[in-house]
Amino acid sequence: MANFKNMLPSTKGWLWFGSPNVPNILAGDEAKKNLSKSILPIHLQRIRQDALSWRTAMEEAERPFNPFRVQQQQIYIDVILDGHVKSCLERRKDLTLLRDWQLVDSKGNLLEDATKSLDTVWFNRFISHALDALFFGYSLIELGDITDGKFKGLKVTKRWNVSPDRYVVSNMAYNLSGTPFLEEPYKDWHVYVSTPNDIGTSDCGYGILYEVGLYQIMLRNLLGYNGDFVELFAQPLRVGRTNKTEEAERGMFEEALANMGSSPYILLDAIDDEVEFIEAKNSGTAWRSYDNLETRLQKIISKIILGHADAMDSTAGKLGATQGKESPTFQSLEDKQSKDGYFVTDIINTELLPRLRKLGFAISEDAKFEFKNDHEVHENSDRVINQAVQMYSAGLQMDVEYFEEQTGIKVQEAIEPKEDIEPKEKMSVKDKLKNIYK
Repeated sequence: MANFKNMLPSTKGWLWFGSPNVPNILAGDEAKKNLSKSILPIHLQRIRQDALSWRTAMEEAERPFNPFRVQQQQIYIDVILDGHVKSCLERRKDLTLLRDWQLVDSKGNLLEDATKSLDTVWFNRFISHALDALFFGYSLIELGDITDGKFKGLKVTKRWNVSPDRYVVSNMAYNLSGTPFLEEPYKDWHVYVSTPNDIGTSDCGYGILYEVGLYQIMLRNLLGYNGDFVELFAQPLRVGRTNKTEEAERGMFEEALANMGSSPYILLDAIDDEVEFIEAKNSGTAWRSYDNLETRLQKIISKIILGHADAMDSTAGKLGATQGKESPTFQSLEDKQSKDGYFVTDIINTELLPRLRKLGFAISEDAKFEFKNDHEVHENSDRVINQAVQMYSAGLQMDVEYFEEQTGIKVQEAIEPKEDIEPKEKMSVKDKLKNIYK
């Protein structure tokens, strides 16, 4: 009997299923740098979701035996399509992505060349994927091939094929086995980013979308209910009456009613035909219930992601609103920025930089990544300068060394203004005007 393996068309470690235009690598060197290439090209279905499907997905992830994140991630990929959720996530990520950063040595000195070497698109994309772990629970980042000293193919592995409970990438969903991404030779080319689990059901958390998901499902269904209401009650009902008995004539009359749109018209008989538009009496204010619930749901989502209900919709200068750096909105965003900054800094220093050194990047052993705290430095400098001015007004003087240390501004002794040896004669207004109009 012929060997089954020899019956399958293969070439150079590529194992093909179905059409040769859809390759799938189950073995070979290609998967070493990109474990996505070991995944079968199977589409993840997008399903109709409600509170029950959300609960079922969470129970699947929390099972003590054979837990999976498939249904959970299936919900998440629809949750992020919501406009408000998308805006909140982008705002949260921008708080970190738009910060200045640098590489420094053990003494805190700037490593200019190393910093410039990482100031690239792929490095910014790495930070973005690392931040996504906060929302989805985890990210497996594939570095890919190195081209001109850059990872131009850097991307994230499909999360429904990644098992954070088994630390494997499965070639298809619900497969208990897979490729161990924390072992050689895969670990050098992949960075696994996880989050803490608050309820102790797994070594990895479920992400912020775990809490957001239920509210967003309600918000999504509410939009559908609102659309049905508008279609049923906000639009006037067209009523046509006719005495036509011929099927063709009645059909033409019905078609004219059905196709009324922009620039509508209908041709009627002088006596027999009648068209009437009837508006629903309860359509005037019923829409407010949808608008009120939508606003409440969006505020809850903003609280969860950004820390404050008005973090997305507050208006500068609004009467009665506390604005500026002392406002609760600003403080909540600043807190999120600090927490996310610590999260990203740890991932880069403990996971990414060691891999870059091993792969040949010119980064010294004592180099570490850090975000610049320029805004904190400026705020402290402004505070010390204001204190110095107040002390001067009170007849006191601030210590020069302390002032220079806190503000970074070098201070010299004040130069006394020179008095004129021969004061100029005072000119009259008349003489001044003469000089002007000479």
